[in-house]
Amino acid sequence: MTEKHAYDFDLRLDDPVSTHALQFRMIPAGARVLDIGCHTGILGAALRERKQCIVTGIDNDSEALRAAAGRLDAVLPVDLEQPGWARRVLDAGMKDFDILIFGDVIEHTRNPLAIIREAGALLGTEGKIIVSVPNVANLRVRLGLLRGRFDYTESGILDKTHLRFFTLRSARELMAQASYRIVHEAYSGYSMPRRLIDLAPSFFAVNIIMMGQPLSKA
Repeated sequence: MTEKHAYDFDLRLDDPVSTHALQFRMIPAGARVLDIGCHTGILGAALRERKQCIVTGIDNDSEALRAAAGRLDAVLPVDLEQPGWARRVLDAGMKDFDILIFGDVIEHTRNPLAIIREAGALLGTEGKIIVSVPNVANLRVRLGLLRGRFDYTESGILDKTHLRFFTLRSARELMAQASYRIVHEAYSGYSMPRRLIDLAPSFFAVNIIMMGQPLSKA
């Protein structure tokens, strides 16, 4: 059983509308995974324990990375905001991954397009990228705007540390501009019925989770 750290959060892997559960289900057993922005490695630990994946984690939070080091197969301090970040990973001998996970990471960066475009160099021949972003067009945010409210919060869609915001349309455009073809898409929600979220994800999705394959390898 994985030791719990102060930075940890509840994965809720059995919740059908949980963001982390949806990411987890997209990843095949035994995959070589790079968890980008791995934090304490809690998702990677679950992948190792339940799916026998080989998981490498990168992050620029040194304290969180120390916790991840005890949970993952390998870790590396990397700042995604620095151009050439993927080269640093390659130079460490980490390459040919089956899955790259950007789990609620790129909305915290200044140039998400450049970051996920650069990530393609780390994928193996059949490799895929998973990108999860909050949906700023969620109904709760829309209703708040009608009342003249756009209040930042400690976490969630309007997390005060978010630098970029995405709708379903702009998230898909981001993947296309970075030269990825979306091969699978899923949506998390506020404990709403799965069928309702899937019926109108632009309104009801909290997070948009996209799996993409580089167009050069599709």
